[in-house]
Amino acid sequence: MYGIDGFHKLINILREFNFEFVDFFSYKKGNLPSIIFRHDIDFSLNDALIIASLEEKLGIKATYFFMLTTNSYSAISLNNKNLITEIKEKGHSISLHFDPTAYQDIDKGFCLEKKLFEDIFDVEVKIVSLHRPGKFLENNNKILEGSLHTYQDEFFKEMIYLSDSAGSDIKKKLLEVNLSSPKKTIQMLTHPIWWTSNFNSPAETLYKWIEEHQSFIISETKKNCKSFKL
Repeated sequence: MYGIDGFHKLINILREFNFEFVDFFSYKKGNLPSIIFRHDIDFSLNDALIIASLEEKLGIKATYFFMLTTNSYSAISLNNKNLITEIKEKGHSISLHFDPTAYQDIDKGFCLEKKLFEDIFDVEVKIVSLHRPGKFLENNNKILEGSLHTYQDEFFKEMIYLSDSAGSDIKKKLLEVNLSSPKKTIQMLTHPIWWTSNFNSPAETLYKWIEEHQSFIISETKKNCKSFKL
């Protein structure tokens, strides 16, 4: 269902139906079917780079959203900063993946993250993806300090929304879409971690990521502490 072969199949389906790849600011309402390809990076930056490189070869541009408050990676470490910059240099858009639950004062927290992201990556955060927004969606048209977000009505209700969250079968969802519907634009959310391994289940993919993450932590610990031996 997933893996690199699965990603190719997904792209082939989209091209078979003549989808035009657009971004959140260039999509056209009511013309040819168009797709906003969105990637939320919750776990692996390496997987993000793999998919970004593949998309570059396929002539596809997507929007990548990165977190600043996750425990899974540090977006501002030297290595990861360079990796995110490389994705940007491949022609993709990059922006902030914001977790509203990380702050009691959401507006203040967002202002801090927005400025940090813009300063580090030299981009303007025009639109932000929300990580597990929950109650935030009760007022989903709220603009965050001048930035749009991906769950506003324009992108969530007025167009078709498809997601592979938790490893769900997005290709099956896509094939069930009624393209005769007035909603001819799709916002498609995919997470690169599901598309770089040929495992039989999302759980197996996550176990693989845990093993790789553990190996990385051991390696970094050895570099920084000579007394550590394993």
